Amino acid sequence: MGKRMWLKTIYRHISNWLNYYYSFTSVYQHPHKRIIRPGYWVEFSQPEKEFLNLCAASFGYETDYSRGYRQKEISVISLADVTFLGNSGALVKEQKVIKESVFDQLRLTKSPAFRSPALMLPNHKSGRFTSLMHLPWAEQSNYHWFLDCLPRLYAILQTLVEPTILIIPVNLPVFQQETLSFLLQNNPLLSLQRISKSQKWHLPTFILPTFLSNHYSGFLPPEVLHFMREGIWQGYGVKSQPVKNRIYVSRSKASKRRILSEEAIIKILKNYNFNIIYAEDLSYREQVQLFYNAEIIVGVHGAGLTNILFSQQATIIELHPADLVRSHYFMICKALGFKYHYLLGSTGNTKQDFRIDSQALNQLLNAVLGKTDSGLANI
Repeated sequence: MGKRMWLKTIYRHISNWLNYYYSFTSVYQHPHKRIIRPGYWVEFSQPEKEFLNLCAASFGYETDYSRGYRQKEISVISLADVTFLGNSGALVKEQKVIKESVFDQLRLTKSPAFRSPALMLPNHKSGRFTSLMHLPWAEQSNYHWFLDCLPRLYAILQTLVEPTILIIPVNLPVFQQETLSFLLQNNPLLSLQRISKSQKWHLPTFILPTFLSNHYSGFLPPEVLHFMREGIWQGYGVKSQPVKNRIYVSRSKASKRRILSEEAIIKILKNYNFNIIYAEDLSYREQVQLFYNAEIIVGVHGAGLTNILFSQQATIIELHPADLVRSHYFMICKALGFKYHYLLGSTGNTKQDFRIDSQALNQLLNAVLGKTDSGLANI
């Protein structure tokens, strides 16, 4: 063995010991991929395209919505002899991180699985495994849990024919444990095993469910939304009420993206019989029940709006700082067939806090309730 080859071997062993993975690979064209539903195009109206272009300009990326939006395929890939990293949920094959296990190449560059040394104890397992893990993004976030992780369970269950172990983190938050258990009811073939961030498991067989969501988008296929909504509604035992709610999701207790002088906004909202809610003060059961019966939901872009997933049928009014307009919740509304309106405020400060013109909001509410024409942007 030449000196150069010897040094490469030593470097490979050190990298493996430190879990320092500096290369990646793709399994998109893997021969053992099973496509459950091919990708397809979602079309937009002209006002919708204009809003999406506004969002793209806000984040400085270029995209062409002339053809619409490309929804990813629903698929699973059967892989042999891979290593599962407990600090991320990433898969490693022959010292290379599989990029489809961490969403895509962009998230790969930010993942603790890639070019970030970590001490993880190896463990050799036997059996058939799968996972929804996506750390750190979904560690506490309800948005990434419901849009990035839980939809992948649909693909797993569509192809489940033999006993399989679902790997979950040791510290799975309560709302994630609850909603996962609801969707696993009557599925005896799938059992759970917990992994810590300080472990890596060598697995003989792993079923990789591909991610269905995209950056800046909460769009999901209708069958996946039906699977999640019905299972979670039933799990929490939500009840339909004859009088529907109007709710405003306040971010005043958050660390950023708050409405400055929110009192003026709340005063107007109360004139229209809106209830002011603070999602962090409610159990997840209470949040789902509240959104289930909501007819109009107003809120600043943020995790609290993720719960529109559990509304039966609602109109959404999203408030954005002028310099940070995001499309995530519009795309959820597009998938669910909800009416979506937006209102731009001032430019955000260093914490993305911003002001909303109370009269502009009043005008928009009048229009949404069919009283006047707002003359403001809506789609």
